[in-house]
Amino acid sequence: MGVHLLQTMIDDHAEMFGLIGRPVRYLDESYEVTDLLHDEGLLILSADVACDVQNDSFGRPRRLVPRRQNLKFRDAEGRPTSIWDDLSFLDGPLRD
Repeated sequence: MGVHLLQTMIDDHAEMFGLIGRPVRYLDESYEVTDLLHDEGLLILSADVACDVQNDSFGRPRRLVPRRQNLKFRDAEGRPTSIWDDLSFLDGPLRD
């Protein structure tokens, strides 16, 4: 995907929210896009199999939760970050 098309996509709220639910590969692990914080420029990925231990408010380990990645998809100027080079959409490419 070209830089211009990627820029158009990250500027479009509806198109970015359309990524939620898509399976991706990031740093050789399988994830699913589970949330998008458009105002903060964050794409949230959750792992299917890998889990982390979540602590309670007292710091005691309490439960297993899916491993998450919070990725900045745009920089302070609104340009795409380098995470797009590390993401592979497993159900097909983004629009051309």
